[in-house]
Amino acid sequence: MSDNLRYYIACNSGLTVLQGNGSGFEELGQSFSGVTLEYIVGCRETPEVLFAAVAFDGGYRSADGGLSWTKILDGDVRTFTVDPHDECVVYAGSGPVCLYRSEDNGKTFDTVDSLLALPQSVQAQWTVPATYAGKVPPHVRHIYIHPDRRDLIYVLLEHGGVLRSLDGGVRWEDVSRGIDYLDMHIIENLPGDFDRYYVSSARGFFRTDDGGKMWHRVEEGMPYGNTEYYSYSHEWLFCDGPSGNPRMVLGGGKGSPGYWVREKMTPHGHILISDDEGVNWRNSANLPIDMPYMPWTFIRHPQKSDVLFCGMGDGARGFGMAPDQRGIGAFYRSNDHGESWDCIMPDMPSVLTAWITPA
Repeated sequence: MSDNLRYYIACNSGLTVLQGNGSGFEELGQSFSGVTLEYIVGCRETPEVLFAAVAFDGGYRSADGGLSWTKILDGDVRTFTVDPHDECVVYAGSGPVCLYRSEDNGKTFDTVDSLLALPQSVQAQWTVPATYAGKVPPHVRHIYIHPDRRDLIYVLLEHGGVLRSLDGGVRWEDVSRGIDYLDMHIIENLPGDFDRYYVSSARGFFRTDDGGKMWHRVEEGMPYGNTEYYSYSHEWLFCDGPSGNPRMVLGGGKGSPGYWVREKMTPHGHILISDDEGVNWRNSANLPIDMPYMPWTFIRHPQKSDVLFCGMGDGARGFGMAPDQRGIGAFYRSNDHGESWDCIMPDMPSVLTAWITPA
């Protein structure tokens, strides 16, 4: 069974648009063949408008629900964020580290030059491992606007740390203290809080209680927690828990993609849950702790607070350099706030990113 939703599923092999029809999924179209789509996101008020970040190629906009795309940015674009306060405002991030802002719903963009005004001592942290030097530049991975305060913005760099602006991007500061390995992924605030944040990285999951002035690990119960080299976490989110309190749902693995390649092993992926604001973690009810897949992306149902989706895949991301590395993966759904999961799209290439809208 499938809800009447539109599904945007991205793999190294391109983007597939599907429509749920109650009994299954109907394919509506494909795009971005031969390139790696790193991130896709849409507007909630106007769901036909979407943005796609394509590694080493550019940023794209669709105004017809993903059936056609227009290039709006050149370069190695890696992420987009739609301002939750005003959908006319859209941010994009690329590599080498650069931040863009649009005020016309992503039709045109200007560079946020203030980000590059940070001291050289901070910019010296913007680097990549030796294996990727000269192949992948350090880039913006995630742009987060506080849902209750639009001038409070966080930018995560891969690699490079956590940057914060308190004035809508006029000035920036590095707030990475306490994180040794600055390969950052996803940040969110505790709902309703302006000081408590959590962030995932290639070597640890962290919490701050002062907006980022100091971070500390919160990995109790994680299978590879507090091990430094093995405590890998990627996408995660807050959702409504069954009791009404915030629940955290996190995708983790053993080590990083580079480690999986070197050791010729699967990601040992798992979906973890915390119902006490990250103090303790446990595995989801019906999935093993060492799946051959990594949970790469989580998506909230656009209408049902208890329903989540997860795109999974093996270690084949390609990093934009090898889009022919299709890998293997699947797409899952949870009807109970992430407690248990069912595979609704098996036998897929490795799923890297996804988005879901009402049909």
